[in-house]
Amino acid sequence: MYDATPDFVYAVSLIAALEDATGQDGHAMVLPFLGMARAELTDFGQRRPARYVPVQIEDLRSGLADLEQRLSALLADSQVLQHTLRLDSARRLLRRGVAAVA
Repeated sequence: MYDATPDFVYAVSLIAALEDATGQDGHAMVLPFLGMARAELTDFGQRRPARYVPVQIEDLRSGLADLEQRLSALLADSQVLQHTLRLDSARRLLRRGVAAVA
């Protein structure tokens, strides 16, 4: 199922940009957690963004903080239980990745 919701599309695009932010301090440590968070967010391929949008990553830590805020906002607005569970899991994985970098 393709999802064109702007917030979902941006969150998945942000994860892709963070995954591509090689050379940033801590990138190698957070990369596995980003991949797991993306898998949860996209429901292991069952929910896909309709498209990706360009996202610039200036700093890995600020990008991770932005992703945390976006996932929290998506979680607060979620009305589908399956999406809620996936968002919560993605956010927990992201927090583990942030803790690994800190």
